Amino acid sequence: MIAVKVVFIHAEQNMRHFCLSRALGDVYKRQEVRTGEIKVSVGSDSILQESGLVRIASLLAVLETKAVKLSDSIDVADGVLAIGKDTLCDHNWHRGGYGKITVEQGFGVASNIANYKIVKKVFENEQAFSEALAKYGYQVKDTSLVYNPLGYGILTTPLQNLTFFNYIAKSKTAIKEALEYSVSNGLAKPAQSDKVKVAGATGTIQLPNGEYAVEFCGYFPADNPKYSVIVTINKTELPASGGLMAGDVFRQIVDIMNER
Repeated sequence: MIAVKVVFIHAEQNMRHFCLSRALGDVYKRQEVRTGEIKVSVGSDSILQESGLVRIASLLAVLETKAVKLSDSIDVADGVLAIGKDTLCDHNWHRGGYGKITVEQGFGVASNIANYKIVKKVFENEQAFSEALAKYGYQVKDTSLVYNPLGYGILTTPLQNLTFFNYIAKSKTAIKEALEYSVSNGLAKPAQSDKVKVAGATGTIQLPNGEYAVEFCGYFPADNPKYSVIVTINKTELPASGGLMAGDVFRQIVDIMNER
């Protein structure tokens, strides 16, 4: 079973409507980038759930301390990291992991280990990290320096995630470079369009009920953002890929919006 949520933010007065027939449950919102005013709303995106997209806020919180740069090297070894009673695995652990990579590369391949290590390097405890996330509107329910950076223990909505991305789109923060890299060289490649340059990131997380939330959120044109879009897909079974599934839907939307 698959449910798709699609939310749009836009800066254009000339609006178009879109429909994804594959969706069992849709959310469709379009909002002006500069003012944040919602122009069109269909359905409801008020259901709170954990989201793998919180990892973007984790990286931004780290970068804004200036203690870590995207070019810094980080060792994720064989893709398996034991942390006390917990164990983090990267998606390619069974293939031997990524070894030594840059922070930007770790973000592009959605490395759980890279995410944890940079957060651990900068924030001394869960409380300090929770306060950093709160600046972006994310409230931590169950604190964990291991799992919060990945999105666990934090309830959010697609619209909240999209509003956060819209903030990034209008900013000059260094994370924008990582979002472009994620689409051009990372797991978000399926979101890449040959019609316009895209920036964004994937999010994949297993929910408490056993379902998977696979997401892609991004904006375009990357150099002068006019639209931001989020696609959230909830599914009950594997495979679960934010790039291959939600990213591909995002690309189709981008292509339709850029038809001439």
